[in-house]
Amino acid sequence: MWRWFDIVEETLAVVLLGATSLTILASATMRAIGQPFAGGAELAQFLFIWTAVLGADITLRRGGQVRIDALIARMPSAVARGLTALSLVLMLIFLALLMYYGFPLALSNWQRPLGIAGLSYGYVTLALPVGSLLMMLSLVRTLFARGLDRLLEEQADDSAPEETL
Repeated sequence: MWRWFDIVEETLAVVLLGATSLTILASATMRAIGQPFAGGAELAQFLFIWTAVLGADITLRRGGQVRIDALIARMPSAVARGLTALSLVLMLIFLALLMYYGFPLALSNWQRPLGIAGLSYGYVTLALPVGSLLMMLSLVRTLFARGLDRLLEEQADDSAPEETL
């Protein structure tokens, strides 16, 4: 089941990124020929925000987040495990807070229009709590799949060619 979920999420992120690019291209082209595309910038902003949130979840699930492990690599394994566990707890608490405050914020912004595009600003603010929920699921899934020792390590991509030195 999770494999299909991951495929749908990755496909949606790619489609949204493409739609963002096409919206910006259409808006710039229409402006250049003297027929501005009303709401093009707002629509591109909306699409890009959702692309960024989905991309952040995909990156977290694959272990591609920025980390500095030079210090951790020199620590005893028990200390490294403890720091990884602490990092996991802090990330889950932070994501839970984003959800806790994000859903009411999205609901309070539902009647607010997003510029001239006519979209609700609630759709934009909904990206943060939904993304936080997705990232919490990804962290828990990764914890059960890889264990605490390899939780934040980068996942090998089987489709990428091997790097040689």
